[in-house]
Amino acid sequence: MFQVRLSNRAKKELRRLDKRYYSKVSAFIDLLEENPFLGEKMAGEFKSSYRIKIPPLRIIYTPDFKNKIIWIKAIGFRGGIYK
Repeated sequence: MFQVRLSNRAKKELRRLDKRYYSKVSAFIDLLEENPFLGEKMAGEFKSSYRIKIPPLRIIYTPDFKNKIIWIKAIGFRGGIYK
């Protein structure tokens, strides 16, 4: 079982989400505690990270397998999350 921790950016973005997206995102965050490989491995400058697609949102996270922690870096809409 992994612990899920959110960065300051992810906390801020989660608070700003509309109610219809908040419930979906929080459900996926709960699922990450059980399965850190839920998302797709990313490439390029994000090669150590994974992403979960919840159209039109994305969750970007990095698992720390040694300490059993999942760091959620960002939560946001597809157009601006990778900036």
